[in-house]
Amino acid sequence: MMTFNWREGIAMKKIDFHVHLDCDDITVEESARYFNDMCERKGYEGVGLMALTHDSEMFHPYCNERALAIKKLVPGSYAFGSPHHDADFVAQTEELMSRGFSGIKLLGGKPSQYRIFGYSYEHERYEALFAYAEKYGVPLMVHNADPLVHWDMEKASPAVIAKGWAYDENIPSQEWFFQIVEAVLARHPHLKIALAHFGFYSDNVARADALMQIYPNLYMDITPAPPIYHQLSQTPAVSEAFFRRYHDRILFGTDVDNKIEGRVREYNDMKTEMIATFLEGSEPRTFRDGKYSITPIHLEPEMLANIYYRNAMRFIGK
Repeated sequence: MMTFNWREGIAMKKIDFHVHLDCDDITVEESARYFNDMCERKGYEGVGLMALTHDSEMFHPYCNERALAIKKLVPGSYAFGSPHHDADFVAQTEELMSRGFSGIKLLGGKPSQYRIFGYSYEHERYEALFAYAEKYGVPLMVHNADPLVHWDMEKASPAVIAKGWAYDENIPSQEWFFQIVEAVLARHPHLKIALAHFGFYSDNVARADALMQIYPNLYMDITPAPPIYHQLSQTPAVSEAFFRRYHDRILFGTDVDNKIEGRVREYNDMKTEMIATFLEGSEPRTFRDGKYSITPIHLEPEMLANIYYRNAMRFIGK
């Protein structure tokens, strides 16, 4: 496999600020070994562990405890806690932050979660959490919506369908989820919040730009799904202007899980190559046998240093 080289001559700190630990069949020590190996291979200072008590496929009752234990074994790392759905979100947030978490990870805006629980961020449970987080400056990493193609059962990939991420008329539209999170921002304009996966606004960068202009504590997490970078590359001038304007509020991550071997490792290597091509590459490039076409936006080293590391530290107050 080809090893991607970051742009020659650029030396800067990097952190993969969006990783998961959903593989419960391996130990804390094994998970830490995988993350430490990735950090050594990629030159990362550490990782940002995003705990999830409940994803689309299973319940992870001890993910918070595992996240804190892994954090201790992976130098330079941080962890975001995940509230359980059977207890008060505010009380849990207060307790999680007191245990050493740097913020809270929320998946409640993912449509597959709506299918399970019947509500999203419009619910009073989340409203209380948002009010608390705004008041006390708790950083939130928030997943909201999904790619638009997930609402088209004929175009959704077999993998998406198998994971339960394809949606029919029983699930609200992507636009509904957008309006819900935008209403949260309007009610809590000082909330320190990062929208995971570019908020799935990658095919409407102007809408993301408008939000970033209004809300000074809003960050964009640029963790793939790969189609995000293909979409951003369709409007390279608009995308480049966005990244240059907000280079101090964009977060780098890859979404890799804690068992980094085989196809998981290969897929993660592809995603890091794709991100680097987009941010700092010199020539357009295709991935996945031409499925994704990436056009570089040629950011300067100072901007890259923000995106790869400094912004994550700023987001969590370090």
